[in-house]
This record gives sequence, C-alpha cells and structure tokens, in this order.
Amino acid sequence: MIRDSIKNRLESVQAAGKRVEGQLRPQLDKASAELKKVLSNMGADVSEPRSLSDVVSQIRSKNPTFRELTLRLDVATYDLRKKLWWDANMMTAYFTDKAGKTYEAEVKPKLTEARNRAESEARRLLEQVRELTPRRTAREQDDTSREE
Repeated sequence: MIRDSIKNRLESVQAAGKRVEGQLRPQLDKASAELKKVLSNMGADVSEPRSLSDVVSQIRSKNPTFRELTLRLDVATYDLRKKLWWDANMMTAYFTDKAGKTYEAEVKPKLTEARNRAESEARRLLEQVRELTPRRTAREQDDTSREE
C-alpha cells in the first residue's frame, strides 16, 4: 500500500516535471540561440561546444580595449534589448487589457450592486428617521404644553 502510494507520487512528480520541461524548453532554446548570437557578435566562435575560458579568451583577443568591448557589447545586444523592450511593452499592454476586462466583467458589477444596496439602505434609514422626527416633535410639543 505504501509502495503504491510512493509509486503514484513519483509518477505524478515525473509527469509534472515533463510538463514544466515542455513549457520551458522552447524559451531555453530561444535564449540559447540569442546568447550564441551575442557571443559570435562579440568575437567568440560558438560553432562547437567550448569551455567558458576559451570563449572569454576569444572575446578578449577580439576586444583588446575596454572601449572596443563596450562598443561591441552594445552592438551585439542592441537587437536583443529592443526585442525584450518590445516584449515587455506588449506583455504590459496584454495584462492591462485583461485586467480592464476582468474589472468590467467581475468587479464593477459587484461594486455597483454594493453601492445600490448601500443607497437603498440609506434611503430606508432616512425614511425611518423622517417618520420618527414628526412624532418626536409632537411629543415634545405635548410635553411643553403640559408643563405650562
């Protein structure tokens, strides 16, 4: 029984891991391609797997001064920065639109209903106060006439 429970949990964890990998793999592949493009623009040969120290030494040899390194880094990352900026703006617009639609569909009707309930309750209470006010003044007049 415990063995079956552990087996079921292991299978569910493995299935969840495969789902996560399936969702992340395209983004990781895209990021890897962008990194290779940036490294090749910086002067590194990324056609075959190399160690990090080899890549750094290639970049250093192609960019001997700090100024050359920064200029090449700026050029190499320009497209990527613009793409990330565009994606961030589009994602912001998407979420803003989705939030607006959710507000209109779910939140606004609840707020309107609560406001209408509060207004009707306030009207009802005001009517009760108005009904009590003349009786009170009539009682006060009776009390003042008795005292005289």
